[in-house]
Amino acid sequence: MLKKTFFLLLFSTLIIQVNSQPTDTLVVGYNISPPFSMEEQGKIYGPSVWLWEQVAAQHNIPYKTKRMSLDSLLTAIANGEVHISASPLTITSNRFEEIDFTTPFYIAHSSVLVNKISATQQALNFIRSFFSMNFFRAMGALAFVILIFGFLEWYFERNQNEDEFGKGLKGLWQGFWWSAVTMTTVGYGDKSPKTVGGRIVALVWMFTAIIIISGFTASIASSLTVNQMQSDVSALNDFKEKQLGTVESSGTEKWLIDNFFNNIQSYANTDELIEGLRNGNIDAVAYDRPLLQNRLHSDTLSEFTLLDIKYNPQFYAFGLNRELPNELKRKISEAILENTESMDWKVHLSEYDLR
Repeated sequence: MLKKTFFLLLFSTLIIQVNSQPTDTLVVGYNISPPFSMEEQGKIYGPSVWLWEQVAAQHNIPYKTKRMSLDSLLTAIANGEVHISASPLTITSNRFEEIDFTTPFYIAHSSVLVNKISATQQALNFIRSFFSMNFFRAMGALAFVILIFGFLEWYFERNQNEDEFGKGLKGLWQGFWWSAVTMTTVGYGDKSPKTVGGRIVALVWMFTAIIIISGFTASIASSLTVNQMQSDVSALNDFKEKQLGTVESSGTEKWLIDNFFNNIQSYANTDELIEGLRNGNIDAVAYDRPLLQNRLHSDTLSEFTLLDIKYNPQFYAFGLNRELPNELKRKISEAILENTESMDWKVHLSEYDLR
């Protein structure tokens, strides 16, 4: 009876150990996602590839790599054809329904890449901005304030200083002229207040003009420098009426759809995406900022401009097949934390301008 119990316990232990071990060699999938995962002459490299190599070496994990598109990689991890990704995947709710993720190792944002406009087009946009509604609004507001103080000055001066501030419409114009000259500190001296009320208005206006002129100047300058595509755009909503391109099945594509961007054209990879922008098939590229920054480094002809727009913060991690043992998943995540806290990781990110 004792021997039978011993063999049963031994058999159960062996079964548990077998079930807790992954396949002899893990299949590690990757897609080309510069600068995190790249390939040259059959050798893959990049920060995320380096990180996986450190994890595999730390725990003696045998593996073989397999190159795939992003969409195929996600499907392969979900169905068990691939056990883990060596290229970064953005953690999203839709993906989390199908696959597991390691602890994140990088936080990125999405951004916008556009074609750089020529000097001629910039000049035409600048001239065109003189006829924009923003410019007319700024000029109208400025003229209205000048008119108010000009009227007040004329009101106090019209009777006792009739030579300089006459009556009727002519006097109003002279008040407007005085107000404009005072605001700009030109100081022709052809008109000056003589009454107490007029001097009080002049005193208030001189100090007020110093404060408000800077604001109006900035507003007018802004209206003259803004253009349709290349500017300090403060929100991605300015592109809702534009044709945006992104990579299919990416976290950016999901974010755009969830935020009601209807004019979206998806591409299989970043190479096709950039080519679509170059050929004018899309107005702008919406994608992960680190990946777009990397494309600018190879933009020797200065064709593109990365706008100062950041949205959709994304957590990069390795995707995991759910059938992998939990103990192995835990070890991988622990190793990722250890390596991303090291100076080697920071140096590696610096080499690819990712810090």
